[in-house]
Amino acid sequence: MPQKLFQTGSCPPMADPIAATARLVSLRRRARRVLWWERAWPALRWSLLLAAFYGLASLARIPQSLPDWLHALFEILVLGTALWLGIKGLRSIPQPTEAQVDRRIERDSHLAYQPLLTLADRPAYAGNGEQAAIWAQHVHRVVASLGPLKVGFPKPETTTGEKLGLASVTVALAAAVALSGPHALSRLHSGFVPGVDDDSVPLPSVQAWIDRPSYAPGAPVFLSQTQQAKPVTVPQGAILNATITGSNGRPVLRGATSLSHDRLDEKSWSEKATLQQTGTITLSSRGRTLGSWRVTVEPDLPPVVSWDGKPAPQKDDWRTSLPWHVKQSYGVASLDAEIRLPGISKGRVLRVPIPLDGHPKDAKGEARPDLSSDPFAGMEVEGRLHATSVSGRESLSDPIRFHLGARKFTDPLARAIVSLRRRLMLGQERPQQAADELKLLTQTTTVHPVLAPLGLDIASLQHDAPEGSAEQVPGQLWALALYLDDLRRDGPEIADAAAAVRAAQQSVQQQLDHMRELGEKGHSLAEQEELQRRTKDLKDALNRRMQLLFQKAAQSGIMMPQSGTSSADPWSDQMQRLQNDASQGHGDEALRKLQQMEDMAEHMRQATPEDLKALAAQMKAQEEARAQRAALHDLVHRETMLLDHAQARLSAARKAALPPDQQDGHEDISQMSTADLMRQLGMQPPPDMEQATPAKPAAPTDPNTVASQSPERRLDHALQRALSRVDDILGRRVKDLTGKPAMAFEKAKADMQDARKALADRHDDEAATAEQKVLADLSEAGKQMRQNQKSGGSGQGKGGSLSFIPSMGSGGSGQQQHGAAGQQGDGGDQPDAGDDDDGDEDRKDQDPLGRKLGEGQNGKDSDAHISDRNARDRARDIERELRRRASDRTRPQSELDYLERLLKSF
Repeated sequence: MPQKLFQTGSCPPMADPIAATARLVSLRRRARRVLWWERAWPALRWSLLLAAFYGLASLARIPQSLPDWLHALFEILVLGTALWLGIKGLRSIPQPTEAQVDRRIERDSHLAYQPLLTLADRPAYAGNGEQAAIWAQHVHRVVASLGPLKVGFPKPETTTGEKLGLASVTVALAAAVALSGPHALSRLHSGFVPGVDDDSVPLPSVQAWIDRPSYAPGAPVFLSQTQQAKPVTVPQGAILNATITGSNGRPVLRGATSLSHDRLDEKSWSEKATLQQTGTITLSSRGRTLGSWRVTVEPDLPPVVSWDGKPAPQKDDWRTSLPWHVKQSYGVASLDAEIRLPGISKGRVLRVPIPLDGHPKDAKGEARPDLSSDPFAGMEVEGRLHATSVSGRESLSDPIRFHLGARKFTDPLARAIVSLRRRLMLGQERPQQAADELKLLTQTTTVHPVLAPLGLDIASLQHDAPEGSAEQVPGQLWALALYLDDLRRDGPEIADAAAAVRAAQQSVQQQLDHMRELGEKGHSLAEQEELQRRTKDLKDALNRRMQLLFQKAAQSGIMMPQSGTSSADPWSDQMQRLQNDASQGHGDEALRKLQQMEDMAEHMRQATPEDLKALAAQMKAQEEARAQRAALHDLVHRETMLLDHAQARLSAARKAALPPDQQDGHEDISQMSTADLMRQLGMQPPPDMEQATPAKPAAPTDPNTVASQSPERRLDHALQRALSRVDDILGRRVKDLTGKPAMAFEKAKADMQDARKALADRHDDEAATAEQKVLADLSEAGKQMRQNQKSGGSGQGKGGSLSFIPSMGSGGSGQQQHGAAGQQGDGGDQPDAGDDDDGDEDRKDQDPLGRKLGEGQNGKDSDAHISDRNARDRARDIERELRRRASDRTRPQSELDYLERLLKSF
């Protein structure tokens, strides 16, 4: 018969007894739970009341005001009691019986006469099938008469007092939540979790910044307390520093490797961590985030080092060319070549340092060290480059095989000594065997200066020799071989002089090494005096060797001109530079200059008559070039005087035309641009700071003052005409000497003509503009003249400088000869030694004398001129104005950054 299904709220007639029974089971299960909850209320009411009161206390911030340990103790006491009462009450709750469950269903379904008893009842006599069928029909009729069945919600029995208390607690909670506002959830969280602050507590103050590692110097990166809009990019190994003020608990730093944690005072902390990988760094305290920053860490990769070609011996020379290429993001600290015999991994290794110009990030060059004294000289070797970055990362290049350069000895005894020395240093011969061979070699010569050193070397190689004496034998044998070769070729006098030079060089190098090992103590007065004494000995030895060189040239019929140096000898300047580098702690530079002098000494030793002829021609050409540079200096100086005169006259005429109260001549610095302020201080602003400003009309001039200046103007006109003639003559002489024209002289001549015309027309402003162009033309002419001289047009001959003496060659101290310049990287042009105008290239807004254009009067101002008091006061005003602009945060960020870097020097 049609029936409804049992549901929570209603039950349609059942389709069959089986479905009705399943629905009834589900409904009974729900009724059982409802009964259980109704009985649980008395057992849980005190636990719930305690939890509610603790929640009210948390909303009122009572537990949070306690120390963390007391807060935790109070919470454990209250909530532990509530939990204990609840568990105890729940355990005492009796389980509802089946009859109680059915009675609850009948009551909620409003059924009379307890019809569900029929469903659970059984007939007393059901022995045959007919009685069972009758009972089943009865059950169907009962079910059909039930109607919809349902179970209501739990309705625990509460007294009036309990209802009032429950309502009071609910109202109190609602009021506390309303009063807490948006901080309600955070107060509840902090109340139930000790050691956590809610949102209503002010956040601690954080000052965070990132210091760049020592291998990548730069300004620190300051971090704001809020989330950064863009990731901060820093090198690997950067240090994060954070100072937290106002925090009651210890801060927690995540996302970085902590280095140290310090407590500064009761509420101040200091955190330091190193950044090794990209990610988000979070700083939190007492459950709240104080700062979160995204950091991109640039990895510190090893240097990339490779051979920039195949190493090989220099043509007609004993040096070995080592082309190299190295790069690293933050700079390379050192580079050296590791050379060993092929196929021997654990044998002797020769390490050759390759000087670098500072700490280059990407550089290539060609080192040409003298390895002829090494036992590997002349042999096939295997070499690889070893580079170390400023951060300490190392890398090796691929190995390559090549031959080392070797000296060619003409004396048979010298060749035998060199061969014996090689076998001894490579371990192919025992010291006693080497001593026996040296004894045999002493029988081949009768030269007393050779027999004595050989006897000492033989004694040093014996078994009973003092410990360490055998270590000096290779060096003594090498010096002896060089002496024998000089003796055979040049005679005893020149051989003795060359040996004295080598001994003096070795003495200076030992002192430089000693000073470098001492560090700061090596700069003491005693060490400086010892270095000065040894360099004087070296200078005397070089002068003696140079005199013998000139005597050899005179015997060959070659007349050598004077060196033209300003000092008593050509080596004084070089020695002084060497001492200055050593005293300032630049040991590498001092050793480099010593190596240059060694190169020149070796070339004096091997000079041929053809070399002496080329040297004489070069010296004559250099004397002519020096005279031309002096003439250019004088021309520039006089043209600068004309410019100063024109600007002084123009300033006086404009000042006379101003009202009396404005005749101080100073423009309001607050109305000037930042670029103009920097020019007033003698500084060149960066290109991005230049702003296009409309051209101002020319200031009026006083006619009477202009007329009174006519005599001086006529004198300047005559001088300008004479300078024009000098410029024309100097241009022709430069072309005759180098074979290449310097077109800037022609341009200077045309601008001089414009200056003469402006002077004739009494237009000092136009004359000043033309004279500034003349100075720029002369500066460019000087560059062209030097470039033509360096390119081989000054009698240097094919292949560059052949000078053996400082200030003789265009390369200065012999730097281009087998040069140390090649060890510098790409090797830029070196200024001429003794050239007074070197270093004036690429100067902007300066004349070739290094002065600001238009400074001074009558050519008396220079960089060494001390300005008067008004000028100093104005400079201070400009500095204050620059500081004011640096504090104005509304200016462009690029200008603020530049001003900040600029003002650090004040």
